[in-house]
Amino acid sequence: MDWSEIQVWPVLAGLGLFLFGMLMMEEALKALTGRSFKKFLRKHTNNSIKAVLSGALITAILQSSSMVSLLVMSFAGAGIIGLKNGIGIIMGANLGTTMTGWLVSLIGFKLNIGAAILPFLAIGGLGTIFLKSEKPVQFSKLLMGFSFLFLGLDYMKNGFMVFATHFDFSFLQGKPGGLFVLIGMALSASIQSSSAAMMIFLSSLAAGMVSLQQAFYLVVGSDIGTTITAVIATVHGNTIRRQVGWSQVGFNVVNALFALLIMNGFYYLITDWMAIKDPLIGLVTFHSLLNLSGIILLLPFLNPLTRLLEKRIVNGSERIAHYLGVVNPQEGHAAAEALQKESIHFIGHAIAVNEYYFQLAAPEEGSPNDAYFTLKSYEAEVVEFYMQTLQSELAKEEAVKINNLTASIRNATLSVKDLKDTKHNLDELNNSATDILYQFYQKLQSNQQHFYNEIKTLLHHFPLITADDIAPISQAQGRFYQDEVNALYRIFMETQEMNIASLLNTVRDINNSNESLIRSVTYLIASPPHADD
Repeated sequence: MDWSEIQVWPVLAGLGLFLFGMLMMEEALKALTGRSFKKFLRKHTNNSIKAVLSGALITAILQSSSMVSLLVMSFAGAGIIGLKNGIGIIMGANLGTTMTGWLVSLIGFKLNIGAAILPFLAIGGLGTIFLKSEKPVQFSKLLMGFSFLFLGLDYMKNGFMVFATHFDFSFLQGKPGGLFVLIGMALSASIQSSSAAMMIFLSSLAAGMVSLQQAFYLVVGSDIGTTITAVIATVHGNTIRRQVGWSQVGFNVVNALFALLIMNGFYYLITDWMAIKDPLIGLVTFHSLLNLSGIILLLPFLNPLTRLLEKRIVNGSERIAHYLGVVNPQEGHAAAEALQKESIHFIGHAIAVNEYYFQLAAPEEGSPNDAYFTLKSYEAEVVEFYMQTLQSELAKEEAVKINNLTASIRNATLSVKDLKDTKHNLDELNNSATDILYQFYQKLQSNQQHFYNEIKTLLHHFPLITADDIAPISQAQGRFYQDEVNALYRIFMETQEMNIASLLNTVRDINNSNESLIRSVTYLIASPPHADD
């Protein structure tokens, strides 16, 4: 065995394409998926059984559990399906992927990802360049992401394939089953495909290099090793994407441990009770039974598994909120004060995300949209805390204060959402080759920087500020808006080569965002600290 046969650059290039494709798919899905599509997907995965069956069927058709797992992670990351449904689909995908083994053993089928992906790559690339409408462009980007993702998998697989096909299992004769598990795990992880690993195992079994029971251990290891695809896909993923990815790891590990405990039982069932004489059919039968038994074993525990993942895997491996975790939400006074501190921090966080959209600052990691979804997770923590406060007896003053603070946070989130929705228009202005449009973008940047600085100054001086301090900022914002609208009409009269309706909508979205931020601060000021604080 020559380790130099591993082709390093194709492996690294494949990894880069894989991660870039994952990012493109998720961004395109967020832009494309409307309410009707979300309802359709949720309808067909709205209970555990449906989710498992959908996962098994889709994987059997697409012939790749990695593909389905990555799609599920993208859908979950884009907020289209929930964590519980996603885990159910992945459970089913583990069963559906055994169809590859059946095809290989019965008709010698072999999937060539590199060749199959070329039409998607061509259509996606040409559509992204030449199409103009938003939805067709986003669909083309989705195809491009899909293509890059699996082209990357193919590069990684091929980078290891020469080494893997020359791997001789005969030196393992007489070795314990655990060693075969490790070999299967390493092989599947290195070539990024349990289907390709199964082909190698079947070939080795047919050549007599391994026995049927040894091949069982190789398959168990392969099922664990294939989860490396999900682990790679969690890199820089949002919380739910990481939860879905690690759920596959947990499911496959538990499934493998269960198989190792009753391996002799599986062997007896297949060779004696079912009397399967063909070792190739025996191996794929074991693979199917292994994953089916795992579903039967773990499906009743899907709800507690979902809760465990939601508790253990959160953004940054800890809660985002700074002040809420240290107080009891049912102690009204303490809860209101902690929520007030959290609101100030939350508004500051929202302003930072808005600045990312205007390129007044750059996020520490990820994209502005990643920062937005982190903010949404932050808001969800605050809402959860708020719901817990409602379970206690609150004094009237405390109830009013908590409601105002919750409204403050909701309006801060709305401010960011308005800019998220118009980000593509802002990017077009920023990248415009027309000087007058680029100068208009700079004008927007300048106005927004001034506005955000004024709001941050108010937050810095809380609780000394009053409604009288907000009025001048609100009036200045009104003047900014009117000035920007007038500037657009002047530009239109000069060039008449622009879509003024689209630009007016952009300016209106910016104004709505700013008004939401002003309302957010107004609700915050309406919740003054207690006199004894």
